[in-house]
Amino acid sequence: MSNELTDLRDSTLPEWACRPLVKQIFSAAKMLGGEARIVGGAVRDWITGHPIGDIDMAVNLPIETLASYFSSSDVRVVETGLQHGTITLCCADDSIELTQTRVDIETDGRHAVVAYDSDWSSDAARRDFTINAIYLDADGVIFDPLGGQSDLQAGRLQFVGDAVQRMKEDSLRIIRYCRFLPRFEKAGANTEMVNLLRDNAPLCADLSGERIAQELRQIMVGNEVAVVVELMRSAQIDCFTLGIKFNLLPLGIDKNFDEVLAQLGWLTGLATIMPVGSAKRLAKRLRLSRVEGRCLARLDVGVNDDELAKLNGPKWQQGAYYLGDWASMLYAVQSWRNLTVIDRRRCDELAAWMPPKIPICGTDLLSHGVDNGRAIGHMLRRAEERWVESDFTLKKAALLEWLFGS
Repeated sequence: MSNELTDLRDSTLPEWACRPLVKQIFSAAKMLGGEARIVGGAVRDWITGHPIGDIDMAVNLPIETLASYFSSSDVRVVETGLQHGTITLCCADDSIELTQTRVDIETDGRHAVVAYDSDWSSDAARRDFTINAIYLDADGVIFDPLGGQSDLQAGRLQFVGDAVQRMKEDSLRIIRYCRFLPRFEKAGANTEMVNLLRDNAPLCADLSGERIAQELRQIMVGNEVAVVVELMRSAQIDCFTLGIKFNLLPLGIDKNFDEVLAQLGWLTGLATIMPVGSAKRLAKRLRLSRVEGRCLARLDVGVNDDELAKLNGPKWQQGAYYLGDWASMLYAVQSWRNLTVIDRRRCDELAAWMPPKIPICGTDLLSHGVDNGRAIGHMLRRAEERWVESDFTLKKAALLEWLFGS
């Protein structure tokens, strides 16, 4: 197959767009009588000087044509949404979502009935925001039928066409508007837009948990989290999407809020603003993995005043030892819930600290004549507490001597 592909001129494309898989898609589309273009966030972020994340592409051919073509190559085809004109192509460590140019015939806020349409302007007209309807072709030429570049330059975040219609077509766009607002709307959300979002927020109740979680993952580790969360609360998006009301009190008390969340992860942010006791409900609504659900539940429980004081004190390692991998997240969440600015250096220490391993185990006790059973577990817990109290300094011999009094 590789012998059939036409070489692309790297010099006409930005470096990020010259990845081998991108070039394969460009060349395959051309050979099959069509054209592929990069579209969406990658082009938008390149224009604005932001780091490039995932690359999405569109092709003005039926998606089945591309799926069939690549199925006989070393590129793996994942039919992520074939009925909606979308596949994901994977090769080595790279993956790209590829969507056929199309128009939406029917939508119910979650799913769409689509029809193939080779016209790029028609494809642009069914996208969410003008800034996400900018295309980059194989020659490095930009196609911008809706003035997305002008909106980027002016700091305008605008829905494509009628805003209400776009929200009804896919209610996830309501949340996406909130997420994009701090980066791309310099004037902030005006009253008219807040009212539109609030009026259409009930549509979000039917969104899948996975799609909501995907947006929240990006919101909580993005910049200006407070702006996004406050808008979602003002428009009641939190209620209809998650069935809760965000707690706005922790927002704005700590200048390091965004930076710490970017370091500790999105669940730290969610645990901070969700009502206490709502972890189980949210884990179910967002369809979190078992690992994420357990983490959110532990963050929800939090730590008591004595535990938090120990984390803030000189013997913080002793407190962190019992909290395990959650220590830094619990420290941040509980501090913010208490409306307290965290010690950023301490938070970094907690995140980086690797607890030592206790120098004795059950085998050591068995060798001293302890019967295998509850007694071993009880003695090991006592030894561990003594070892931690010593600031992890006691060696095996000293611990055994303390246990057995000899």
